[in-house]
Amino acid sequence: MRSQHESHARRTAGARLLTAATVALLVSAGTALAAAAKVAPHKAAPVRTGLENLEKQVKEFTLANGLRFLVVERHEAPVFSFQIVVNSGSSNDGLGTTGIAHMMEHMAFKGTTVVGTKDWKAEKPALVATEQAWAALLAERQQGARADSTRLKALEKAFDDAQQAAYRHVVSNQFSVVLEGAGAQNMNAFTADDITAYFYSIPSNRLELWALMEGGMLARPVFREFYKERDVVYEERRMRTESSPVGRLVDEFIHASYVAHPYGFGGIGHPSDLKSFSMTQGEEYFRRNYVAKNMTCAVVGDVTAAEVQNVAEKYFGEISDAPIPPPLATVEPEQKAERRVILEDQAQPIVFIGWHIPAASDPTYAAYKALADLLGGGNWARLNKTLVKERKIATQLQVFTGFPGEKYPNQMGVFVVPAAGQDPEKVEQAVYGVLDSVATMQPLTAEELAGYKVRVKAQKIGAAESNSSLSGELAQAQILYGDWREFFREQERVQSLTPDDLMAAMKRALVRSNRTVGLIVNPKTASNQGGR
Repeated sequence: MRSQHESHARRTAGARLLTAATVALLVSAGTALAAAAKVAPHKAAPVRTGLENLEKQVKEFTLANGLRFLVVERHEAPVFSFQIVVNSGSSNDGLGTTGIAHMMEHMAFKGTTVVGTKDWKAEKPALVATEQAWAALLAERQQGARADSTRLKALEKAFDDAQQAAYRHVVSNQFSVVLEGAGAQNMNAFTADDITAYFYSIPSNRLELWALMEGGMLARPVFREFYKERDVVYEERRMRTESSPVGRLVDEFIHASYVAHPYGFGGIGHPSDLKSFSMTQGEEYFRRNYVAKNMTCAVVGDVTAAEVQNVAEKYFGEISDAPIPPPLATVEPEQKAERRVILEDQAQPIVFIGWHIPAASDPTYAAYKALADLLGGGNWARLNKTLVKERKIATQLQVFTGFPGEKYPNQMGVFVVPAAGQDPEKVEQAVYGVLDSVATMQPLTAEELAGYKVRVKAQKIGAAESNSSLSGELAQAQILYGDWREFFREQERVQSLTPDDLMAAMKRALVRSNRTVGLIVNPKTASNQGGR
């Protein structure tokens, strides 16, 4: 219920809708930018983002254990929002424990040694007994064909009995009940490939309760009902991946497009891992990754920095001050041949194409994001205009970057839903036709880029207007890029882009040898393609 596994394409908080007056001003500014782009200025004007004053309002402090806090004071309403971001996600799972980062999200709401239990002294040994029962059962299962069937049944019953004994000490959902009873809204979390984040909004007169609960969750979590929640995650996988044609395609696509880097794990976890990793392994993952230096907390709303620092030192100071885990060392090798995934299914045909691009920290990344918008970001984009509006061979089309993450080199993707009766392979070729036209005959223009700059400015301002969105943007920027100021610097890089930057990015990445293609085709139209 509290889980929301997302790739980066969906993990950033959406910008609020702007007022009509604001949009009008931005569109007007975009028209002026487009006109100015036709005339070379005598002197480049300083890049303005509209967020300079906000940047000056961000206050920061770091606790003795290394936990960084970012605070923006806004006193318009008696509420504040926060986001705690952990510099660890599904790409940190490890072989044999894929899906375990996602489990941390589920465990976060199970409580502590104080919250969620009727009697911790009695519950603790019951959890130990459960873990011992699971270890014995797993060891017998791993015997495979040599396993004793009678012993297996006995061990399964012993494991079930141990879980039931532990459940008797649990106060279900008490962590959530306490906070929601205090006025918390939109309490949730998500696991992405790069990060795990926890967030909600709560009245400002509950600041100390918030610190008590969140600090306890990070310092003294109890992984009660672990195996029950592991089964929930397995059902999530069945629902989102195994029972969905698009889910199956995306899963196969990710595994095909990454041969070395953990982005190829797929996020939700392999079925065998979701049936075998243990509470002990979950606790080990938590101790390794959920250390103060590996997290950032951003608080935005009706609080003062002094108030936040006071409760942070009191309740977050117990979080482990252990060293941060080492960064991932595996580097995805250069792709030198096209890879194809063909899923035959009596379902809606789909075309999914991805090209490897640099990480978000690369100076050229802003050009790829702009390129994605101008090729398939909406009605204004080249692919949408040609394939959806003019030729009507597709009903939906989207181009995006950051798949499946952004911290490491990732992919720029094109996702197309062909119109009824259209051959997905011919739609795929039509995509390449538009891209070839852009690359050789009709390059992207200064006017198109000016429109993108306006849209980004609107999105940034919209995100900054919302307490919840801003807290997420700041904390995630600190974790992903090492500096919360990158939320503002990104806007400056966008405003400095030229059409030549976009065309250079296109030339570098959008080549056949660098792409992976995934198709859903109906069985009656599937041809014997062999190794084409």
